[in-house]
Amino acid sequence: MTEQKIYEKTGQKIHIMGLDDFVILLRLLGIEGTIIEDSNKFLAIFNKLIKNTSIGMIIIAIDLPLDLIDYIIDFKLNNRKPFVFYLPDIFKTNIENEDVIYKKIIDSINKIIS
Repeated sequence: MTEQKIYEKTGQKIHIMGLDDFVILLRLLGIEGTIIEDSNKFLAIFNKLIKNTSIGMIIIAIDLPLDLIDYIIDFKLNNRKPFVFYLPDIFKTNIENEDVIYKKIIDSINKIIS
């Protein structure tokens, strides 16, 4: 059973926001999505989606500035639903050195153990 079918059984949908390649790919798998060409439109669309109670998961597949990533992290820390997943750009070289969320996690761990 696919993840989309699991969410459909619970009345929840998956929605992807991002660049056209990712959105079209996941649409072919039956997942709804919104193409976002630039990050300036992201926040308005994101805030609209989080208010939609039929959406159980939002996948974000677009590079965002640090202030928007902080906004997403804050949302994730303070809200259980919908589940938000920020998909790193898997085509970047040295993703472990460039991924913003990964860096924030490492920095937080270093602060805790030092």
